[in-house]
Amino acid sequence: MTKTIYGNTRGIKKVDLDLLQGIYNLVIDKNIIISLEMAQIMADISCSSQRELAVFIDRQGRVVSVGVGDAAKVQLQAQSRRRGAHRLAGLRCIHTHPSGSGQLSMVDYAALYDMRLDVMVALGVLDGKIKEVHFACLEPHDGQLTKKFQNFGPMSAIQLTNFNLPTLIQDIEGLIKPPAAVNTTKAMEAEKAILVTIVSEETLDELALLADTAGATPVARVAQHRNQPNTAFFIGRGKVEELAQLRQRLGAQLVIFDSELTPTQARNLENAIGCRIVDRTTLILDIFAQRARTKEGQLQVELAQLHYTLPRLTGLGTVLSRLGGGIGTRGPGETKLETDRRHIRRRIDELTGALEQVRRHRSQQRQSRRESAMSVVALVGYTNAGKSTLLNALTQAQAYTANQLFATLDPTTRRLQLTGNREVLLTDTVGFIRNLPHHLIKAFRATLEEVVEADLLLHVVDASHAELTEQIAAVESVLKELGAQDKQTIMVFNKIDQPLNHQLLEQVKLSCQCQAVELSALTGTGLIQLKELIIQYIFRERRLFKGWLPYDRTDLVALLHRHGEIYSEQYSPDGIQLEAAIDECHWADVAPYIKQNKP
Repeated sequence: MTKTIYGNTRGIKKVDLDLLQGIYNLVIDKNIIISLEMAQIMADISCSSQRELAVFIDRQGRVVSVGVGDAAKVQLQAQSRRRGAHRLAGLRCIHTHPSGSGQLSMVDYAALYDMRLDVMVALGVLDGKIKEVHFACLEPHDGQLTKKFQNFGPMSAIQLTNFNLPTLIQDIEGLIKPPAAVNTTKAMEAEKAILVTIVSEETLDELALLADTAGATPVARVAQHRNQPNTAFFIGRGKVEELAQLRQRLGAQLVIFDSELTPTQARNLENAIGCRIVDRTTLILDIFAQRARTKEGQLQVELAQLHYTLPRLTGLGTVLSRLGGGIGTRGPGETKLETDRRHIRRRIDELTGALEQVRRHRSQQRQSRRESAMSVVALVGYTNAGKSTLLNALTQAQAYTANQLFATLDPTTRRLQLTGNREVLLTDTVGFIRNLPHHLIKAFRATLEEVVEADLLLHVVDASHAELTEQIAAVESVLKELGAQDKQTIMVFNKIDQPLNHQLLEQVKLSCQCQAVELSALTGTGLIQLKELIIQYIFRERRLFKGWLPYDRTDLVALLHRHGEIYSEQYSPDGIQLEAAIDECHWADVAPYIKQNKP
């Protein structure tokens, strides 16, 4: 299998590329840093092309990576060979400086530390000759690796080839003490991530929250303003090279893009940058997968992930073919790619069937609620707007809450007691977000039908957020996609206990086409006004019932007690005389018994 020459190879002569490719076939003595033959090949090509070259060699003397870059810039790309937090990576890097200086740069030192290389070597080359050599290694302090280095040089190429490398590595690793297990686990969980956008850096604030929610630690932000994404790399080729350098210098394990990438873009970026590439959709799906607790939620997330993965499968054609051994199985067979796609499609069918059963079950539940004349109020809103906190404040539901995106995923329904012996069902739904993946909306349709079927929507808004206008628009966009944009709605401006932009808030309230209320679900301020608004929307005016109910209609007596206000109630041998206020939705049940005299 042909190994890749990484980096910018454009403009390099074919004969030099062949020589670089041949470096992969060279095996050197594992006790030395590099052979004179390999060092001279690198010097010749580096001087001829005026590019920096980088070669990574493992402890067996095998070349694992060869890279090419512009002068003073080269992507130091290598496979991770780290065998533990207290060990070095088992790789050494030898690279050239066409300026003739062998002094290590800050990028060199950063790569040495981040990759935990055995040594970082710089060959100062000029006019096809190796002028001087410098190299450095990590120097442990108090049993831990720090950004302190031991430097060697200047020296000649011959002195470099005579250096005893195994003894140096043994001395370094002998001074490193294994850290505490809990610290090792924590370090492994927190992946360093670089955030990238082609809009503006402000849009990365939310992406940073998403990354943190998923368990990554953002270490840098990169913004490139473009009217249209690059079809091959999403960002420009020059920015890709800068991003590769930045990733290497910071030791980031993944790069997260604030847009959905095509399969081609993701593959090209991963090859060019040398780490995992994650787009916004993948990140949100990962968070949903972490947060799904119920069986229904897990099914919905898996379905969304499979729908997203299916068009992104890549294969190696007939190289991965399975050959059959009987009638109907001879020939090229079925490729591994085709097999994977078939398995995914079959699993999608299974999940779709399971969620259809969920949809039917929810439909039956809604029918039962309609028959019992129970009104449904659904909480909708941007993620982290405080919907679950509001549900707890109104119903004492004790739903999980946290100051993070998508803290709760599975819907929760509780009875909400209102004044006048009224009650409704209050349902907390999954939070929305800007550019919510279509696959999620489709997969969660069984759950989101609660929004479509609700009698009233409470659109919860984080009044303290600087981008509340954009968040409202994002929620309305999802409601439109669900066909619920015309539902009667109350705007609930939550978190008024936080610092507010009062001018912006007033502008937003004036632009609302529906009733609005300001409250704090955390402190309880404004909850009474919200309950009164719910009564106005759901129940409106009550009608007065005066009449006699026979003893064989105690179900209507219970109805008046449960959904009405009883003003008087007298029992006699002939029946029950009642005076009560009842909502319009129940009026037809009791209207036939309106009488002024005893039956």
